[in-house]
Amino acid sequence: MIRLAALFGLAAASLACSGGGSEAAPADVSAQAARPAAEQIPLARVEPRALRAVISAPGTVEARRITEIAAEVPGRIESIAVRVGDEVAEGAPLFQIDPGPYQMALAEAKAGLVLAQAESKNAAAEAERMRLLLQQNAASQQRYEQLHTQAEVARARVAQMEARAARAEHDLERTWVLAPYAGSVVERRAHEGALAGTNPILVLQESGPLEAILDVPEATPVPVRAGATVRLFVEGLPAPIETAVARVNERVDPGTRTYEVRCPVEEPSGAVKAGSYVRAEIDVGRDEPGLVVPRSAIVTRDGRTLVLRVEDGAARARLVRVGILEGESAEILTGLAAGDLVVQGEAAQRVADGTRLRVDGAAAAIADARSENPASGATP
Repeated sequence: MIRLAALFGLAAASLACSGGGSEAAPADVSAQAARPAAEQIPLARVEPRALRAVISAPGTVEARRITEIAAEVPGRIESIAVRVGDEVAEGAPLFQIDPGPYQMALAEAKAGLVLAQAESKNAAAEAERMRLLLQQNAASQQRYEQLHTQAEVARARVAQMEARAARAEHDLERTWVLAPYAGSVVERRAHEGALAGTNPILVLQESGPLEAILDVPEATPVPVRAGATVRLFVEGLPAPIETAVARVNERVDPGTRTYEVRCPVEEPSGAVKAGSYVRAEIDVGRDEPGLVVPRSAIVTRDGRTLVLRVEDGAARARLVRVGILEGESAEILTGLAAGDLVVQGEAAQRVADGTRLRVDGAAAAIADARSENPASGATP
């Protein structure tokens, strides 16, 4: 940031400094010597620079999938094969509904299928016999069509009974509820003997990597995007977990005015568990540099955010909108242009709008030179 200096004094001092005589009378010399030196007002030049913002967001560690598992068919719970904390493989049996009623339904469906097949076979034979008689002119066309229709109905009944038997067999298979994926049992909500309906019996949490679900405030200077660097702070861990944003929910929750950000949690020791609270620091920035001033140049007066810009030798208050704040620097979104001079430091808080300033050209030249070579020292 380029630092300049301005001379700021009483009107009388300004007039004295602008006098036209090349030689002063002794009395004038004594009077000038008695006056206090003009005050130096620190200035800064608005410059384009890329700042980074650190957004703080609370969140919770969760498994990528967590499922409340209910019975697939109604009935009484006969057995539960797992306990809370058990690890199960994909397809492992979890619990069984009493299979008795479904075994009987399957047996009934199979018997009905056998009967339908026999009736269909007999009806087909009768229709075929009548067709042969019709060819010999020994039967009527009407009678043949009646038997042919009965044979078609019998075949349809066979298909119906096959579907009924398949459904009964499928229902019997579903009395055993299997794990949809590898995971761990984290909750049990029913026991043997209870009637199973639509309410969950077990809660299964997927094994493998966890992810942090963060609630990012809507009112942030820069929106969070996938790929942004994230540091996760978890209670009990000596150092933060380094990760990156994987997915961003594009919908803002109207109740909390936050949007959801997800990032993977890789912690080999296993100390982080699903349900743990985390605090995240998300490092974000803009694609293009913005206009930057010292943070001390920003003034709040009457609820408005201002910067005192030097215009035609005077300090003029300009409304600004502030973006990213990083250290002692602040991004200005509106109200200033690159190259503008602004009052900074403690003087920005007390210099009034319209105060006349005279920029010290020598100090400006020194400051410009030192901005190109920062090692040369601070501005006097």
